[in-house]
Amino acid sequence: MYPLKQRVIAFAEVIFFMGLAVGISYLGIYELAEYLSYPDVVNFSFWVFFAAAFFFFFSPLLAMLFPVIFTGKQISVTSGKKLLKAVFIILGLTMLGMFIFSERYTTSLMDKGYTECRGIPSGWMPGMAKKYAIEPSLCAQY
Repeated sequence: MYPLKQRVIAFAEVIFFMGLAVGISYLGIYELAEYLSYPDVVNFSFWVFFAAAFFFFFSPLLAMLFPVIFTGKQISVTSGKKLLKAVFIILGLTMLGMFIFSERYTTSLMDKGYTECRGIPSGWMPGMAKKYAIEPSLCAQY
């Protein structure tokens, strides 16, 4: 049995990390919406899809703290296994979605006449994003 102090700390942690997960997902969804508006210049990263799905991936992990908060007891082994299985299923679906979205979106960019800019987009690590522009002259401006 966990004492009240640890239960309150666990509750505060759940609130903090749930807010963090919602914030990350919000930013990912916001960026996806920006991608789908097809601006003149796009800095595309397939990790944005992961950010959008982060809340769904992270929620089962936070749910493991609910028994501690509400009953003061550890989560049962069977419940923990089920939640971890859900995490891995959601993670697998998210990874699959990342690659499918990446392929479909970059294909749609090429179909709309975008060109892939050379070099690394400003502010990104190598290999993390690609820059696409509707006109090659825009590649140097942004």
